Amino acid sequence: MFNKKTLKLTTVILLITTLSIFIFITRYTQYHYHPVYREFYFIPLILAAFWFGLRGSLVASGSITLFYLVLIWTFWHGLLAEKINIFIELVFLNLVALILGLLREREHRERRRTQKMENLATIGKTISGIAHDMKVPLVAIAGFSWRILRKMGADDPQRERLSIIYREAQRLESMVKDMLEYARPLNLRLSLADTTTIIQESIAIVKAMAEEKQITIESRLSSNLPPLKLDPMRMKQVFINLLTNAIQASPPGETVFISSVNENGRIVIDITDHGPGIAAEQKENIFTPFFTTKKEGIGLGLIMVKNIIAAHGGEVEFFDNPPPEPGVTFRVALLMQ
Repeated sequence: MFNKKTLKLTTVILLITTLSIFIFITRYTQYHYHPVYREFYFIPLILAAFWFGLRGSLVASGSITLFYLVLIWTFWHGLLAEKINIFIELVFLNLVALILGLLREREHRERRRTQKMENLATIGKTISGIAHDMKVPLVAIAGFSWRILRKMGADDPQRERLSIIYREAQRLESMVKDMLEYARPLNLRLSLADTTTIIQESIAIVKAMAEEKQITIESRLSSNLPPLKLDPMRMKQVFINLLTNAIQASPPGETVFISSVNENGRIVIDITDHGPGIAAEQKENIFTPFFTTKKEGIGLGLIMVKNIIAAHGGEVEFFDNPPPEPGVTFRVALLMQ
């Protein structure tokens, strides 16, 4: 049984083939009607663009063009002026195919983007409700377990189990905090701030984590960066998140680099790790909410980074380090007012 896609493809092929055969068999007897017949080629062309997008419209127009080129050079004995007129019509046909295909592709992208935004909005509302319900009991579990731990002796056989409960409650509390942060509207508290100071404070916060994993953080910060109007706490959140990811991605003994430069009216901050890198099939999803390759976490860190930078009018991107150096570099670019 034919599926819908096969039926649509068959319809386009049959229309082009039928028109081409009819024009071919009337090439001597009714060639003066061919300009009218050629107008019917727009029917399969429009259908191909509507059903299959840019690729479909170009394949359809290419097939029609190929047929006419073979017809003209092999069998056509008409006037040169008529040949030129056909060439002009074929150019116009391919131009229409290109425009229709591009318009259809843009419509598809807009539809997918709208659907994605609607899905994310629904997910955000659901998560917000769940996170609110989880927050109070998690805070209670972490708080009470910590109070009991403080009163337990160091040699108590239950201390290790209670420590696990406390750590896991803290981890879940942190995840709930991320979910609430993602669902909440992003409001910036802007003030003039020094980017270098924010970066240095962020490095100080993650330094203990780096030392625990035997990772060195090396900074190469420009000394002539002007103050920017930004939200210092939000920007610190960005750098802590990116530095944490770089530390977690790098194997022990490696170095994480963070640099800043004044470049073409922008402050550009690069954070480079030496981990295994990002697989090609995962790259397009890196900034997708709830996408993560880690065992821990829920995949909201990088989308929060992207949202914060976008709210400041900046950009964030990532790219592979130049071979043979492993790992990736995340780049934050902030416009200087």
